[in-house]
Amino acid sequence: MEILELQLCNFRNFSAQKIIFDKELTVIIGPNGSGKSNVLEAVSLLCGIKPIRIETDLDLVKFAKSEARIESKVVSQSEKKTLTINFQVIDESIIKKSFLIDGFKKRFSDFMVFGSIVVFHPEDLDLVIGSPSVRRHHLDSLLSACDRDYWRNTSSYNKIVVRRNKVLQRIAEGKSKIGELSFWDERLLEHAKYIFKKREEYFEFLNFINVPKDLSWQYRASELSEEKLIRNRERDIAAQMTLSGPHRDDYRFKGKNRDLAFFGSRGEQRMAVLYFKLAQLDYLGKKRGNRPILALDDIFSELDWEHREAVLSVISNQQTIITAAERESVPKSLLKKAKIVEI
Repeated sequence: MEILELQLCNFRNFSAQKIIFDKELTVIIGPNGSGKSNVLEAVSLLCGIKPIRIETDLDLVKFAKSEARIESKVVSQSEKKTLTINFQVIDESIIKKSFLIDGFKKRFSDFMVFGSIVVFHPEDLDLVIGSPSVRRHHLDSLLSACDRDYWRNTSSYNKIVVRRNKVLQRIAEGKSKIGELSFWDERLLEHAKYIFKKREEYFEFLNFINVPKDLSWQYRASELSEEKLIRNRERDIAAQMTLSGPHRDDYRFKGKNRDLAFFGSRGEQRMAVLYFKLAQLDYLGKKRGNRPILALDDIFSELDWEHREAVLSVISNQQTIITAAERESVPKSLLKKAKIVEI
């Protein structure tokens, strides 16, 4: 997908904003707090990805407004389309969202066929040092972007975990019988099998690509089987939650066989995230048949020369959007050939 134009209405800090993108390279410049990252969030949402900084959809609507809109003109498979997401505030805790393609209402999953995006920003160090839930969110967003069946299976799996946990709670309270778990266990295993398979395939891909020596990623699956679910029922009932399965998976960034979260310098952690993101470009390009949009969110001030070179080497391979607080932080070679947008 190539994004041509983006219009925002009451989205985040914008009352109204229109941006025309270059088909190759666009640099968005503005001071901190001007909303540069919010532009990338809007593009991510159009690609079917919910940015992790968003806690609830209410965060997306400008304060004191009752509705918001993201609208974009894109080119996908040589066809021009208009993608729209409307947000309507029902009350203080509920947002009604509608998704439209060329003015016709569609499902959220239908947006995934049009495009994908890889965003690299300084906060991505949380992928190394943050919680497992941060890493799982990132992984699920990536795999969902190139596999609608993965999105369906993770969505169903997460709903089943919630329902199974309610049954566990009722059993602990003496209001249900332990046999009721069999139905939910069967459905849990059905979806978990697909999730495990696709996650394993991704990490096999990661560890066979060309990356700096001694850099690798370790997938730690929380294995699930019928025998394990039965064996651990008493433990799950005591905790009133499902303690095994893909929702407990994790993966670690490794350098020289060390866990970089505990034994890596900030530079090593940044390098690992950088190559993790660059690998995603190749993975999505391979799976979808076209390269995703690359978005670099104010990162050049954070990168040393060696890592800048690694980024610069791939910028021309796909449509790229760069944000920066100051022109001086962006390499002059890029500014010369980029469309500059100031906000």
